[in-house]
Amino acid sequence: MFAEKIPVDLIESRIDADFYQPKFINALKLIRAHKSRTLELLTNFVRKGIFDMPANLYTEQGVPFLRISDIDGISVNLESTIKIPKWKHDEEFKTKLCGGDLVLSKVGTTGQVAKVPDGADVNISQNLVGISVNHDFIDSDYLLAVLNSPTMFLCIDRHVTTAVQGKLTLDILRTLEVPFFQEITQKYIGDKVRQAEQLRAWAAKIQAESTSAMPVFKPLINHYTKNSFRVPLENVIATRLDSSFSHPDHRSLDQMMKKNSCNTLGKIATPVKAGWNKKAANTFLYYEIGGLNVANGTISPVETLTSEAPSRATTQIKQGNVLISTVRPNRRNVGFVIEDAQDKPMIATSGFSVLRFETLADAAFYHSWLRTEDATSQLMRWNSGSAYPAIDEDVPLHILVPEFEASLRERLGQVLLDTHFALWFSTKLTNMAKILVEALIDGQISEAELIAAEQAIQAGNDQPDRQILHRLKSDGIDGQGQALFSDLDQLYSLLEQASHS
Repeated sequence: MFAEKIPVDLIESRIDADFYQPKFINALKLIRAHKSRTLELLTNFVRKGIFDMPANLYTEQGVPFLRISDIDGISVNLESTIKIPKWKHDEEFKTKLCGGDLVLSKVGTTGQVAKVPDGADVNISQNLVGISVNHDFIDSDYLLAVLNSPTMFLCIDRHVTTAVQGKLTLDILRTLEVPFFQEITQKYIGDKVRQAEQLRAWAAKIQAESTSAMPVFKPLINHYTKNSFRVPLENVIATRLDSSFSHPDHRSLDQMMKKNSCNTLGKIATPVKAGWNKKAANTFLYYEIGGLNVANGTISPVETLTSEAPSRATTQIKQGNVLISTVRPNRRNVGFVIEDAQDKPMIATSGFSVLRFETLADAAFYHSWLRTEDATSQLMRWNSGSAYPAIDEDVPLHILVPEFEASLRERLGQVLLDTHFALWFSTKLTNMAKILVEALIDGQISEAELIAAEQAIQAGNDQPDRQILHRLKSDGIDGQGQALFSDLDQLYSLLEQASHS
């Protein structure tokens, strides 16, 4: 243990030692080495959310009411938000937010920052802080990247109080110092966040259109409405005597699909059960159910020390594998593996049924179909869970799938594969924005370099931009890790497609 003197100009109202840890002091010095502004000066307001929102006001239609659980990375997921009536939203006018504004978690998972999607009007709960961005003063996407950068996170984390759980106060957040670079620099960084959003929006549009192009059978059956039913003896399966398995709706769907030449998925897909060598690498990419985005089917791995591998890390997977969750299949928990890691194993939890298809395009196509109502209903028929739905690992192989025309499968499969790459690149672009902010703060890249790249883009020359992207690695700019963007031509091609959709 050793003591370190704190300069007088860094002494604040708090006198606890943790507040003056070297990592916090160094982060503050880095921020102050640049021109900075307080968050209060750059925004219209910084306010906490509604103190109390009675549950009886929640509704299926209305204005999204954001909670901490709705923060999805640096974006807000409006798919699963609860809603409140518009009159209540208007009544709580002080906490109204719109597209481009930011929300920050002030309790529990403190310091998480996300942006309200463009065109959306929302309100927020008491555990969130709403930041109404003054767009005349600062680029909102640049500010989003700044507040998510490691150095700024340390500056925020420094002020967390921990009586029972972490908490941030409004006074601290309002006086938080933010590095303030030139407008053209902010635009270059902010554009990377906007490009990521553009790719996500394009992918969502294509996925929705592709799903609607696939034939579905469940909406065509006559749903059984009575409270009781009889099961013909020839339809009884000895291993499944529970009434839900033999419900007329399940039997009707099964009969309709068989009449339309549907075959079992096992005739198309191959189960993956490969183990892995834990001595092959010090770390591995671990795919768990918690990393699955239900909205679009992407799944994000967590780099994990091999020495700390959990017992459920069992199956070695590859790019293009489809991961079907064996728990809660009713939530359409089906993931598509887009990474192609060469330097470390990719391992899935035993909670997934892993399938391999003949081509990447086929995998993307059937991944999309496995998230349809027909597939979900068939998976749920085999539910064996008690507390919550669960199926056996081999169940997906036995469900029925249509015999799709090769032309449809190939055309949609390639387009859907492109959406997965687009979503993958969108994550990397948001990471890029954070890396660039950090590199500017640390002095690893100059503001002049970013200005030159932005000016070149405006003149129709993307080469300086490509050079900067080429310098980005998984461990930062000019690092030793893998390239953040392995195929720049593919990235630019996808951005071009997204911009013209």
